[in-house]
Amino acid sequence: KFSKYKKLKNKLIYYDLMGDTYYSLKATEAFVGKNISESKVSFDIDRPLTEEEKREVEAYNRDDLDQTHYNYKLKEPEIILRFSQVKEFNLDISCLNITGTQLAAAVLKAKNDKSLKNKYVAPKLYENLQVKNKKALDFYLSEKFREKGSFIEFELCGITHRMGAGGLHGADKKVHIKKALYLDVSGYYNLVMLLFDLLPRSMPKEGKELYKKMYEEQLTLKGVDDIKRSAYKVILLAVFGAMINENTDFYDPWHGLLVTLTGQLFLIDLLEKFEGKIRLVQSNTDGIVIVPLDWSKENEILNILKEWMDRTGFVIKPKYIFDVYQRDVNNYFYRTENGDIHLVGEAVKQYCDYEKNMFLRKLYDSKEPAIIATGIVEYFMFNKNPEQIVDENKGNLRMFQYICKENSYDWLDYETTNLLTGEVKYEKLQKVNRAFALKSDEIIGMVKKRKYSGKNDKYQNLPDNVFVWNDEILSEETKEAFSEADIINYDYYIKRIKERILEFIDIPIIKDLKL
Repeated sequence: KFSKYKKLKNKLIYYDLMGDTYYSLKATEAFVGKNISESKVSFDIDRPLTEEEKREVEAYNRDDLDQTHYNYKLKEPEIILRFSQVKEFNLDISCLNITGTQLAAAVLKAKNDKSLKNKYVAPKLYENLQVKNKKALDFYLSEKFREKGSFIEFELCGITHRMGAGGLHGADKKVHIKKALYLDVSGYYNLVMLLFDLLPRSMPKEGKELYKKMYEEQLTLKGVDDIKRSAYKVILLAVFGAMINENTDFYDPWHGLLVTLTGQLFLIDLLEKFEGKIRLVQSNTDGIVIVPLDWSKENEILNILKEWMDRTGFVIKPKYIFDVYQRDVNNYFYRTENGDIHLVGEAVKQYCDYEKNMFLRKLYDSKEPAIIATGIVEYFMFNKNPEQIVDENKGNLRMFQYICKENSYDWLDYETTNLLTGEVKYEKLQKVNRAFALKSDEIIGMVKKRKYSGKNDKYQNLPDNVFVWNDEILSEETKEAFSEADIINYDYYIKRIKERILEFIDIPIIKDLKL
C-alpha cells in the first residue's frame, strides 16, 4: 500500500543477487540446507497482524535477510567484477543491474535492428578452408542448416558425427582412455567472427574495432590483471550467444548461424587431416579429444596441428588429460595434468565444492542429489565402491536431498498411503521443498504436482518413496534425529549410483558392483 500512495524521491541503485537466473532465494535456502522459510501470513490481510502473525513474519524476514547476506558474500567477486566493468568502460552506475548481454551492448554500442532478419548473407568457402567432406559442404552451401531442427550425419575418424545449427558432435560411447590429447580452440567463436567478418551487423565500426582490441588485450592479461581480463571476457563471450535472439541488441541471425557452421567446417578440416593417425574420443563444436594410434609418432600429430593453425589463424594449446571416462559426447570426466578433475554433463555436474559453486546454474537444474554424481566420480577416480561413498557422506544431509519446486504447476501435494490401513492423506506443500528417500514398510510417500484443471502428476526423478523435510538439516540435533529415526533409505542411493555407473561403462572394471 505504501507504493500506491508514496513516491520515492531518490533513485535507487541496486544489484539483483539472483540476476537472470531461474532459481530463487528459497532455492538457495534449500540448497545450502537451511530452513526453507515461507510465510503463511498473507500479504493482503486488511487488518493489524496478531502477535503470533508478527512473530512468524519477523522469523520469515530474518531467514530471508540471512540468506541474502549469505548469497551476497558468495557473489562478492562477481559484484566487484561488475563495478570494475562500470569503471573500465565509463558506464552509468545503473549498469550495475543489467544482464551481461545488455552490458556488452552498452560497451560495444550495439543497437537492435530487426531488419537484419531480412538482410541475406550467403555462406562462403574461404581460401584457407580445406574440407573434402562433400556431405558437409553441401549442407553448408545449400543452407539446409537454416531449417529448424535440420542436421546431417556422417562418419569421420571412425565416429558418427552430427552437424547442425547447434554444433558438431561426435563421440565414442562408454569408454575409458588412460591418456589423451585435448585440443581446445581458444576463443573459437570470437575468432571466427573476427577472422571472417562475422561480428553482428548491429554493431558499429567503432564497436567492432573495440571488440578486436579487447580480444587481443585479454590474451596478454592472463596472470597479470585477472579482474580486467574477466571484465573483457564477459563482454567478448556475450556477443555470439545473443546473435540468434531477436530481443537482444546483437541480433543478426544470418551471421549467427554462419559463425556456428564456419567453425564446424574448420574443425572437420582438422579431423580429416588426422584420419588414420588417431583414435577419436570425441568432437564437440570447438574442441576434440584424440589418442595418437602410436604415441611415438606424436610429433606427426602436432605438426598437422601446427599447419592447420598457421593456415587458419586459430589457436590450440594441446593439453594432456588422463583417466578419461566418457558416457557420450555430453557426459564425461577426466584428470588434468595437475591432478584436478574436470567434469562435463548432467550425470556428474554436482561433484564439486558446494560452498564455492553454489551459484552454478548446472547445480540447480540437476535432477538428482549430489551423492549420485559423487558416487559415479569417486568409483572411477578413487576406487571407492558406492556403499563406502554413501557411508562416508551420511553426515552431510545436503548430499542426499532432492529439491522439489512448484514451477509451472499450481501447487504441490505430499501424498501418503498407509500400507496397513489403505488410508491416503494429502498435505499441501510450499513452492520449494526438500525431499529424501524414505525407509518405511508402512508408508508410501510421493510428491504430486497439481493443476486447477485437475491434472495430477507424480514429481519426476524422485524415488518411489520419499518424505519431505523443509526445516534446516545442518545442525547436529537434526542429524542425530534423522539417524535415530533411521528414516533415510540409503540403500536407494547406493542402488541408484550403481545404475548410473553402468551408464559409463558396460563392464565394471574396478570393483564388483554386486548388482
